[in-house]
Amino acid sequence: MRLARLTVACCLLTAAAACGSAPIGDARTTPQALKIKAVLADLDEIPRGFATRSRPGWEEPFKPVVQECRRLFNLMSGRPARKGLTATATATYLGEGVGQTAAVSLALYGAREAADQMDALVKASRKCTTARDQTAGEVNRLTVAPLAVPEKLLEGGGIARRLVGRVGGYPYEMHLIVARQGGAVIGLVNAGMSGPDARTTEELARLVSRKVATLDL
Repeated sequence: MRLARLTVACCLLTAAAACGSAPIGDARTTPQALKIKAVLADLDEIPRGFATRSRPGWEEPFKPVVQECRRLFNLMSGRPARKGLTATATATYLGEGVGQTAAVSLALYGAREAADQMDALVKASRKCTTARDQTAGEVNRLTVAPLAVPEKLLEGGGIARRLVGRVGGYPYEMHLIVARQGGAVIGLVNAGMSGPDARTTEELARLVSRKVATLDL
């Protein structure tokens, strides 16, 4: 009898822990996630200098020690907040410059949950003033500042940041944009050692926004 009660209690605890959030692995294989991957697989309209065919995921340059910065990096790496998450997908496009990479991340929620997640990301961005890891010295350290982009790109009260510093001892710059369309939280990164072009970042953001708008999600 005691064993049966323990088994039931464990089942209830497991169910409670899973309530309201799908495992990230499941969210990557839903029909919606597969639809997103198909759209992002080949971007013929991508700005010149980037490969049109995507590679899976985005490899973060380092894992920030500051939790708020880590939350932004997690979104781009395909690890968005799990509460209410129904689908997620990421894609990376290599550029011609040294270390140049563009990446797109999409996380789907209900409209209300997406708004909540966007609010949390905006709050995190305000506290992420320096992204660094635990390595001694200045090997991986990026100073965060606003990135000037047209307000139309920042749907749903979005985020636009410019991160400049050094990664692995080399100069590095990253543009980060986060926006929301309905239940979709959209992330975009344009980064490289030679420094990304702001106009290209805007072009990428507009392209991704158009693609998301065409999806029947």
